[in-house]
Amino acid sequence: MKYAFFQGCNIPIRIQQYATSTTAVLQHFGITLEVVPEFNCCGYPARNVDEKAYLLPSVRNLAIAEKRGLDILVICNCCFASLQKAKNVMAKDSVLLAEMNSILAKEDLKYCGTAEVKHYLTVLHEQVGAETIKKKLVKMFTDLKVSVIHGCHILRPREITRFDNSFMPRITEELLMPTGAKSLDWRGKLECCGAALAGINNDLSHKLLKEKINGAQDAGADFITPICSYCHLQFDTMQINMQKDSPETKLLPVLLFPQLLGLCLGLDEAALGIEQNSTISPEHITHIKSLLGPPKEEKKKKKAPVAA
Repeated sequence: MKYAFFQGCNIPIRIQQYATSTTAVLQHFGITLEVVPEFNCCGYPARNVDEKAYLLPSVRNLAIAEKRGLDILVICNCCFASLQKAKNVMAKDSVLLAEMNSILAKEDLKYCGTAEVKHYLTVLHEQVGAETIKKKLVKMFTDLKVSVIHGCHILRPREITRFDNSFMPRITEELLMPTGAKSLDWRGKLECCGAALAGINNDLSHKLLKEKINGAQDAGADFITPICSYCHLQFDTMQINMQKDSPETKLLPVLLFPQLLGLCLGLDEAALGIEQNSTISPEHITHIKSLLGPPKEEKKKKKAPVAA
């Protein structure tokens, strides 16, 4: 299976390890990601400025994927929501669709709505499946506690993203189970990390981030596992900047989900880009690897004796 790989703007420049680890993990399951140089920004920065300017870039990206005969696999939550939004609007507004296609025609492109948009977690959950993942594992964690934070854009609005239950997401939890890592129930897991306010109201942005760090640490998390690239930047970059002002505070290191899963698949930490996480130290990597052991077989439940 091959997908057009949509990384967005932030990941290729600032979080390359997200793309590297995702590619390595999916290749392990026979899924190829094709980098498409013609892809552009999803349009999100124009969302609150001009609706058409926001939608056109995503419609163009979808048309490019259609021309290649590929569905799109996305790792940026913001891009995922933007592409899904564009598909939703184009399906309902034929006048706007005609206007968009008149612009795309200048590049010999046409949007028809045939390309699907898939989040990489959905592909792992639905196309690969937890059972297949379990069979491929060569290691699993014995005592690793992580706090998963999904971010805002992937879960809401649910009628647009169609990813998971907005209030009780289960996809990530079910994908984590075979690895042996414990996903904690913690205060703030479904809330905003504050990234949207960075540069606008830094004090509030920092306050929201600090609340999430405290909530995860209070729950006993060894690592924070952000699904959203903006959440990653908050925890892996802004957290370090905040610590400079409060050096006594304890860092909460970041471990991406494909990095966590990749280790259980036997992939090397360098290939997964774990050392590129700014909050990860060599000691953290040593500690993570020390928690890895051989996969455990589930104990078969004994059948209840049949009454005479």
